[in-house]
Amino acid sequence: MHRYRGFALSFLPHFPCISRLMKAFGIDCEQRLEHLVAMAEGLGLAGKLSTPAVPHDLEAQQRRQHFFVADNDVAQLTLGQALAASYGDWQFYQLMLDSCGTPDLHVLLHDVIEQKINACRVLEEVWDTWEETLICQHFGDASACPNASCLSDRLA
Repeated sequence: MHRYRGFALSFLPHFPCISRLMKAFGIDCEQRLEHLVAMAEGLGLAGKLSTPAVPHDLEAQQRRQHFFVADNDVAQLTLGQALAASYGDWQFYQLMLDSCGTPDLHVLLHDVIEQKINACRVLEEVWDTWEETLICQHFGDASACPNASCLSDRLA
């Protein structure tokens, strides 16, 4: 959730279409968390859901690490980081499902996994479109590229 918010902020000034996508992924994460909390409360586990406060020095460190994506190379690298993180999330939830002994959680975890698979597919498509648009720009008129999207606005 926080990761996608950070990505959304990083892309905002120069790549707003990707920023909106990252924001949508962050909202999806918030909704998944709400569903997990509701499920835990339904199972009588609400007392075990304490959210520890983030240490102040960790928050400060996260703020120092923030950056704005201002060029194509950094954008491609940051997209790769987002995709790798999404694969990690997918793998985490798959491991949770595989080790979960609570049948009530199986449906919810399966739904989360489907959402994570879809997020990975969307990010893969953005990655592929990004690469194709860069190739179009490198070899000729980017506006003639059939895969040009809002990304091409920033590549000119």
